[in-house]
Amino acid sequence: MKNQWNPKADLVITNAKIYTVALTIEEIKAGKTEFPILQRGYVAAKDGRTIAVGERPDDCLIGEHTSVIDAGGMTLAPGFIDSHMHAIGAGTDLLDVNLEKASSKGEMLSAIGERAATTEKGRWIKASGWNELVWEDKETPTRRDLDSVTEGHPVVCVRACHHVYAVNSKALAMAGIAKDAPNPDGGIIGRYEDGEPNGLLYENSAMDLIHRVMPPVDESKLVDAIKAIGAVINSFGITSCIDANLRPGMIRAYHKAHALGALSYRSRMMFYLDQARGDAAYQLKKIEETPAVTGFGNDMLKFNGLKITLDGVPATGTAYMRKPYEHMPETGGRTTFSQEDVYQMVDYASSLGWQVGIHCCGDKAADIAIGAYISAYNKAREDLRHYIIHHSVVQPDQFPLLKEYGVPVASQPTIALLLGEQNLIGEEMAGRYMYGKSYFDYGVILGGSSDFPVSPCSPLQGMYAAVTRLGADGRVWNEQEKLTPAQALIMWTKNSAYFSHDDKRAGSVEVGNYADYVLLDAPILEVSPERIRDAKVLYTIVDGKVVFRDNGAD
Repeated sequence: MKNQWNPKADLVITNAKIYTVALTIEEIKAGKTEFPILQRGYVAAKDGRTIAVGERPDDCLIGEHTSVIDAGGMTLAPGFIDSHMHAIGAGTDLLDVNLEKASSKGEMLSAIGERAATTEKGRWIKASGWNELVWEDKETPTRRDLDSVTEGHPVVCVRACHHVYAVNSKALAMAGIAKDAPNPDGGIIGRYEDGEPNGLLYENSAMDLIHRVMPPVDESKLVDAIKAIGAVINSFGITSCIDANLRPGMIRAYHKAHALGALSYRSRMMFYLDQARGDAAYQLKKIEETPAVTGFGNDMLKFNGLKITLDGVPATGTAYMRKPYEHMPETGGRTTFSQEDVYQMVDYASSLGWQVGIHCCGDKAADIAIGAYISAYNKAREDLRHYIIHHSVVQPDQFPLLKEYGVPVASQPTIALLLGEQNLIGEEMAGRYMYGKSYFDYGVILGGSSDFPVSPCSPLQGMYAAVTRLGADGRVWNEQEKLTPAQALIMWTKNSAYFSHDDKRAGSVEVGNYADYVLLDAPILEVSPERIRDAKVLYTIVDGKVVFRDNGAD
């Protein structure tokens, strides 16, 4: 039998300005952000890996079956990596009523009423993306509002932050949430002044009361969601992401999607330790029973770690702070698990080799997470790369600890750009909101992410937000925290690869790395912030294969 192996490259991209991002994590920690840029370069890929990078391609690389793309002087960068999103959740959201463009409560209700008019009575209506902070009226919807547009359907509306539901009376009744219903541990049932539930449910344990009575999404629809959302994120140049909050059914759907060839991005899966499903003892048992561990899988699909949601978000007063909120002085937020529980879960997960990512929006929540990581590392210092997700409100005294123990942070500048929390939480907290430059100054690895679908997944929009520090009100917040374009690009490439232990094979255009690239119509390190934001993705390439091509690309 003849050997069918072909020594020629599978793909060669020529005539490109190449941002290699050829840096090590240690160099980035030491403050280095300059990397080689090839003005008229090429890259060659074979069997999913980069086999050559240089100024002029060798003719021996190109054969009869080699795909050749002439970049025409356009910009090539490593494929973008999102270090924290909810890909499957965003995929299923595509089936919902989209409320992202609603500019008032009235528009939101109108959209739900229109869906109700074409939906069989008794069937659930799900909507997502509302955010009263960017509405002129800033009126939060309640069950009475939702009741006014439909009585024959149970309705659940997911706030943009995904930490609050607004549901109607029918949904409350189906979930058994009545006037005497107690708040579940870690959650809050919103109420009118007379004590009646107002349809607002805060945090997972309260929202899960609705999940329990909603029809589940079957596996085939989850596979469809993976395929659909892959097309979306590929169109923004994303080649890999850490998908958080996954339950067993979602992980099975990922396995099936990969087996069917329907997975167009590298997924690093975060198994969810969901307080809504059980207490710390239950979570410890789940950790013990999970047969995989961080790194189990393959180049396209593997386990990344365990995700814990420790607190809420600043806008709703549920992020856990060191002191009370200005806009809600009666509270400083709360946690879903006690400090003792968090330490115990992190210690046990670490002993088994699991990486842990903890959602911390409040500064006090971050204190707990950092303390838990220090406890675990002092017992067994391994390269587990436990990290903080969000770190929305920062305390300067946390930076030395983050640096000493190598705790990275997955940040979402687009949330700061679009959600409008800064105006709500007061000048003092807003002055410590979503830092940027300080992480680089301290040598703390800052990952680029979107929390999609909480905010759009475009890395280019995220980079724009990071270099401008603009808020939803058009104000520049904490100008001293602006990043350079190079730092912003590093966030969504080499730094984000670090969170999934991929930094030695992804996040840069180097020989031996994954053949994951994005081709752009603008040199994003050399143009205005607005041009960064508006740059067009021409090609997205994963594993040496084109997974997205702009219709206008040559």
